[in-house]
Amino acid sequence: MNHINLEALNRTIAAFKSDPSKALKENILTGEWAADDGGIPQFQSQLSFEKGSVTLSMDNPTPMGGSGLAPGPLQYCLFGMASCFAGTFMMVAAQAGVRVDRLGIKVENKVDMTRPLGITQNPLTDGVRITLTVKSAASKEVLDGLEERSRLQCPAVYCLTNPIPIAISLIREG
Repeated sequence: MNHINLEALNRTIAAFKSDPSKALKENILTGEWAADDGGIPQFQSQLSFEKGSVTLSMDNPTPMGGSGLAPGPLQYCLFGMASCFAGTFMMVAAQAGVRVDRLGIKVENKVDMTRPLGITQNPLTDGVRITLTVKSAASKEVLDGLEERSRLQCPAVYCLTNPIPIAISLIREG
């Protein structure tokens, strides 16, 4: 239902309930900055997943010193938010037995670029706005309940609304 494999999802939930340590998953991303200007994006990362891999490229927009050859970092952040929230919403809907015929999502924010340029200490953004467009026979009340559950369960929403400790280490080569 809703392009969600409920059987696999229910097996996962049962396994995590019986052994919570199985729910811990480590994500690791490595990438490299292209130090030489060679007409290529500034940053690339090879991401591996269950059934393959993909190379993602990032290039800052030209006003920020890039060439605009690939999406910028904040576009990836918004894509992550959109895809995570959409996936969570469809999973929650499937678990509730609610068929969704179409889900559209728009994630937007305004960014004050004076902060990353070291000009001010203004807040980077005024917030993130998510708009869902849902086609379903379910009532507005049911859909509102799914949205609320999704907001509470979505990992990307959690990451943006709760302080997450960040540890940074620098290793000097050579």
